[in-house]
Amino acid sequence: MSIKCKFIFFSFTCLLSLALGCALGCAEIKMFYHGNTVSSVPVVVLQEGTPTAGRWETFELIIEYEYIQKSDSITISGEASLTQHYQMLYTSIIRMDTYIFFLDEDSRVLETASLINVWTNSTRDIQIFSKFYKVPIGTKRVSFGYSGVAQEADSSEFFYELPLN
Repeated sequence: MSIKCKFIFFSFTCLLSLALGCALGCAEIKMFYHGNTVSSVPVVVLQEGTPTAGRWETFELIIEYEYIQKSDSITISGEASLTQHYQMLYTSIIRMDTYIFFLDEDSRVLETASLINVWTNSTRDIQIFSKFYKVPIGTKRVSFGYSGVAQEADSSEFFYELPLN
């Protein structure tokens, strides 16, 4: 790829990230993707009252989690990491936003919350999380999502898994 093409691609990626960040920054996080359907990624059917563990995985991200739901709240903890693909091809994370989506029985987003607020810079780092959330009325399932930018020397890649429909 020529230097001009790389520059154009990098510029486009930066502008897209900036536009997405500005658009998302102007709205309340809990309303992000409200009403959209999570369809292409794993969805977790909630089980109340008993600790439940699992693994949520896409091409870019793996989340190992354990949660317990009690009536209108959920406590979830675990760790998240980028997959081997990103660990081998890129050295750093420029930006990464990770979310938990509270879904109805049809996998429509009722509410969105931040899962991991701050990622370390290295693609090889494991991110530990432990969160408590109020569960919106009608929640039957949860799923996760993310958007980020990985970088290696003079190239970068924007990646995401979000309910954009």
